[in-house]
Amino acid sequence: MKTVIMLIFILPACTVNENRNQKPFPVLATSADDEWATYEGKWLKQGGIIRFELSLKSGSLGYDSYYKLTEYFESDRSASGTPSHGLYSTYNRFANKELGICLHDVGTYENGNYLRFKKNNDIDGQDEMYFVTRGNDELLPCNNTFTPLTTDKRYTLHKRSNLFTVEGYFTMAEDSIEFFERNTREYWKITDLGEFNELTLAYHKLVKEKYEGIYLKALAYTVLDTTSKSGKGALVIKRIKSLGNDPTN
Repeated sequence: MKTVIMLIFILPACTVNENRNQKPFPVLATSADDEWATYEGKWLKQGGIIRFELSLKSGSLGYDSYYKLTEYFESDRSASGTPSHGLYSTYNRFANKELGICLHDVGTYENGNYLRFKKNNDIDGQDEMYFVTRGNDELLPCNNTFTPLTTDKRYTLHKRSNLFTVEGYFTMAEDSIEFFERNTREYWKITDLGEFNELTLAYHKLVKEKYEGIYLKALAYTVLDTTSKSGKGALVIKRIKSLGNDPTN
C-alpha cells in the first residue's frame, strides 16, 4: 500500500507457542452487512496536523450516496474539529480505472480551507471536497479538477478496519517498527501512518538496549499492506493509551 529483519523481543516471562491456534486481528473487518466504508488519514499544515475520518455509503442505482466527515486539527497550542455530512457524487471518466469523488456542502472549517473549493466556482456557493481513488483502498485529496494535491501515502486517506485495542511490545530496527500483541500472540508490522512518528521518538527515548521491547497499549486499526506478499494487513496506531510502563510488572 523487503528484506526480512529478525527481531529479538525482551518480554516479561512470556513465550510464543508456534503451534497455538492464533486469532488474527480484523483485516479491513467490515461485515457484508456494513453499508459504510471508513477511511482515515492526516494532512500537514503550518503549525499542526489535520486528522480526517471519512465514511462513505454508496447508494444503489437511482438512490443517493452519503458521506460523514470529521476533521480534527491538532497543534502544540490548541485542538479543534468540525463534522460534516451530506451527499457525494462519483465520476468514472479517469484513466487507470480511477474513480473521482466529490463531497457536496462540506461544512466551513478555517483550518481546512485549502482543501475546499466553491461549487461551480461560485463565490457564494457551498464548499465541496474532492478525492480520486488509487486502487481499491486509498483516496487522494484533490483540487476541483481532480488533480491530486499529494500522492504521498502518509498524507492520503486509507480504508481501515473497525477499531480495536492492542496491548503488547514494540521494537524498532532502522526505520521499521514491529509489534508483538500479547493477547493474540501475533507479530505485526506497524505501518508509517497514524502515530508512527510519535512511537519512533518515544522508542529512542525509552530504549536501553538493542531490540528491547517497549510496552504499548493503544487504539488501533488495520489497513491493507500492499508490500506484504502474504496479503496480511498492517497495523496503524490511532491513539496511544499507555506507553513504557507495563502495569502487570
